[in-house]
Amino acid sequence: MSRSATVLFTIAILFSTGWAKAQSDSLQPGITIQRNLAGGQSQRFTITLEQDQFLQFVVDQHGIDVIVRMFSPEGKSLGEFDSPNGTEGPENVSVICATSGIYRIEVAPLGQFENVAPGRFEIKIVELRRATDQELQAGKNQEILKAEGLALLTELEDSFSQIHLPQTRVRAQLQAAQLLWPSDEKLATKLAGDAMEGVKEYLAGVDADDRDYYQTYELAMQLRQEVVQLLGPHDPEAALGFVRATRVLASPDVNQSWDRELAFEITLANQMFAKDPRRAVQLAEETLKRGYSIGLLEIVARLRATEPELAAKLAQEIAAKLQGEKLLRNQEASNLAVNLLRLAHSPIRRFEPPPADFAPPPKTPPALLSEQEFKDLFEKTLNEALSYNAPPGNSYSPEKNSAQNILSMLKGPELTAYAPASVAVIEKSVVELNTSSDPQSARWQKYQETINAGTLDESLVEVQRAPRDMRDQLYQQVAQKALNLGDLPRARQIVKDHISNPSQRQQALSNLEQQAIRMDASKGRIEDALRGVNNLRAPRERAMMLSQIVNQIGSGLKRAAALDLLEQARSMVGSSARAESQEQMMALLEVSRGFSRYDSKRAFEVVEPLLDQFNEMSAAALVLNGFGQDFYQDGELAMQNGSSVANFGNQLILTLGTLATSNFDRAKAGAERLERPEVRLTAYLAIAQQAIGEDVGGRRSGFVRRF
Repeated sequence: MSRSATVLFTIAILFSTGWAKAQSDSLQPGITIQRNLAGGQSQRFTITLEQDQFLQFVVDQHGIDVIVRMFSPEGKSLGEFDSPNGTEGPENVSVICATSGIYRIEVAPLGQFENVAPGRFEIKIVELRRATDQELQAGKNQEILKAEGLALLTELEDSFSQIHLPQTRVRAQLQAAQLLWPSDEKLATKLAGDAMEGVKEYLAGVDADDRDYYQTYELAMQLRQEVVQLLGPHDPEAALGFVRATRVLASPDVNQSWDRELAFEITLANQMFAKDPRRAVQLAEETLKRGYSIGLLEIVARLRATEPELAAKLAQEIAAKLQGEKLLRNQEASNLAVNLLRLAHSPIRRFEPPPADFAPPPKTPPALLSEQEFKDLFEKTLNEALSYNAPPGNSYSPEKNSAQNILSMLKGPELTAYAPASVAVIEKSVVELNTSSDPQSARWQKYQETINAGTLDESLVEVQRAPRDMRDQLYQQVAQKALNLGDLPRARQIVKDHISNPSQRQQALSNLEQQAIRMDASKGRIEDALRGVNNLRAPRERAMMLSQIVNQIGSGLKRAAALDLLEQARSMVGSSARAESQEQMMALLEVSRGFSRYDSKRAFEVVEPLLDQFNEMSAAALVLNGFGQDFYQDGELAMQNGSSVANFGNQLILTLGTLATSNFDRAKAGAERLERPEVRLTAYLAIAQQAIGEDVGGRRSGFVRRF
């Protein structure tokens, strides 16, 4: 996703309409409940549970991507559950209940953004029983496991100095500080300070004349961003001082349309907001004097719910500055203008779901922009977009992109209210901007529109009329459409009947088979997916597909069924305990992580032979370093440079971390077997992170947890 698309998606989330009144039904074993769902809505369910009961339920998505939230009898949030399967397939949740009572489950569109397409879902109980002694013991061991993780972090304090590469050392220190902050703020603060010094050390070693300056500059920006992410929530003023003190490198991208330094400061302003909204506004106003950042609108949106007068003041300052800007020449400014207009006429967004008894305050908050201010900014933004004249060829340019974004986003009731005479002109301009003047591209666009809009038979007829040199690609698109409609046999037949080149035909068929496997897995049809994998001819191809779908084995299944499927997946990788290719290596690690949820002994049996294989590979890479690929830098394995050895090492570390939750000592012993100190330290940190129970972003993917 492009940065502009990400920004617009984020803003759309901020402008969502709150929460509609939800239905509430009681979940019962053996009963499936179906519900429709659209943006701005949520559906609520209740279930009465006894202490130490194990509950597994599934939410099957049909045309809408949902997030599942669960709440205790006391109303405490027990987490958010979302897996990366998009708008189709299951969201599975498994919990062990610590107390008796009525638990609440809430299902809502992911992001709750206003223009989400409606869909439906089904929710049902998969399993409800008393938790086994092993499951209960695992739940009780969580505090012990957390203590072991924290103790391991304390033991590592003196190990960071052994890492010579500043970028590796900085990231390790930041990870440890993040984990320690809730329990040992003093040590966490020290580690954060050491990390900041490490960033300065890295910056001091950057040579602007180096042929790899672009890569070193990007890494420097990433390290600074990681410091801000850690330190900002705890001490935003210290983070701000760090950002300003490390602003020493010139950007190698002279055409960059957005100011990264402004983005750093706006991030910090948002982090300051919870503790000191007025300081956040002050910093936002300082950045506005230097340029534009779309992040300003997040502050405005937050202020509306708590400090509406301050929100209006900042919004009016932004609008006033935009009046003097050439919007088409500044993409950040044009994005800011359009989204400020959208925000000004959107309902107030609360950043957390309101309680059931929530009632809006009786006082009407002030408008972000007065009627005249809104009208002036609307007319300016629209007129600048309409003034754009596409050059010959209608090729891409930042100005064209800004004009397209403005015209596509200003459609709606505001257009009818503020510029009714421009509706037809805008429609004409949008068509012209989106239509290439290149005859070949125009024809291609026409055929794609026909394929998207017509039936399969209509599409095939139209493709037959296309120029011969375009047909093979168009037939592949028709086959893709058939697959998306759930008709794999028809998709295969289209490719076999219409693509004459043997090599291209075989590649197209292979792509269809792989996509079908991924679709089956995402929709919970694991047995079908594994049959599809087994039908793939090449061992590398089978291993690659397994590594993509194994993590979905077990969701919605009982333990015995999940273990059987995992054993099937393991047998498809090959009979050797060692990997025979990079694809097999990744597949084995995924299989090990899959087993970790059900049988830790079996998981370790899969991963432990790979520890010795990694040691052999890293030693061989040291000998080969510089001959075709750089694996090492200053004598240390570079863990972030994307080499095959680094990728394997990182996945191995992730697997050991996952296994730590089921057998901390055995996972730690596995890390001790890693011969490279920089890899061993990173593995210890992964083990500590999993033991402490730090969830990335607070989002979970249906794993068992005691609540």
